[in-house]
Amino acid sequence: MIGLSETETTQISAGDRRIEDLKQNPRGEFLQAIGERDLARCLVKTAEIHGHFCPGSALGVMASVYGLNLLGLDSISSDGLEDLMAVVEINACFADGVQAVSGCTLGNNALVYRDLGRLAVTFAIRGKGSGVRIRVRPDFSSSVAKAAPEFYPLMEKVIKNREGGAKEKAAFRNAGRQAAFGIIHLPFDELFAVETVEPLLPEYAPITESIVCSNCGEMIMAPKSVSGLCLMCAGVVYRQVEGKGIVVKKAERQSASDQELT
Repeated sequence: MIGLSETETTQISAGDRRIEDLKQNPRGEFLQAIGERDLARCLVKTAEIHGHFCPGSALGVMASVYGLNLLGLDSISSDGLEDLMAVVEINACFADGVQAVSGCTLGNNALVYRDLGRLAVTFAIRGKGSGVRIRVRPDFSSSVAKAAPEFYPLMEKVIKNREGGAKEKAAFRNAGRQAAFGIIHLPFDELFAVETVEPLLPEYAPITESIVCSNCGEMIMAPKSVSGLCLMCAGVVYRQVEGKGIVVKKAERQSASDQELT
């Protein structure tokens, strides 16, 4: 390459090779880290989607790496086609650790979200009679406090009370990072309990017909329609996942002209 040093050319070639490898096996780097039980590497990759480091996502990482290794190679090499399933019981930072490490996500329908508010996840492979449920022990917070004494006071101020400025937010991020990388070195049994369970799994996600809403003109999944209308145009109730969990909302019926204005 003209104008590039030999070192730069080598670096570009290595980068190209990595992309080509990931094209063939997009989860290759994750799978290697899981197989080697490299929690730090899994935590770093999880932060790519979670946005920051925190003990919650670290607990999700730990639970997932342990659970997948417990299930064996079939789970570790999952390709997101609903053979490996994860049933997560909370919509918090823990869930992102589960999604990132396991590859079971909301979008590929391999993640089941049960709105129970418990720090727990069940991993199971379809066709097998049992799975593993991993739950965080109630006293985990004491381990977090030891790893990063400032974490909970800062979380109270910055997250719960939405107070403080840039300095406090930076301090909270630093404390979260300290806590996350601190607890991954703790013995697994200190933080978690494991049990063998008979998982209750949904059927494979159906491939549904799509229709066009007769009012707003948007394409929708046919099962999410009412008399040819999308739920919003029909003005009926719908459900959404938010910080409180799964909540029921009421759509306000809109006319076609209202849609154009928005």
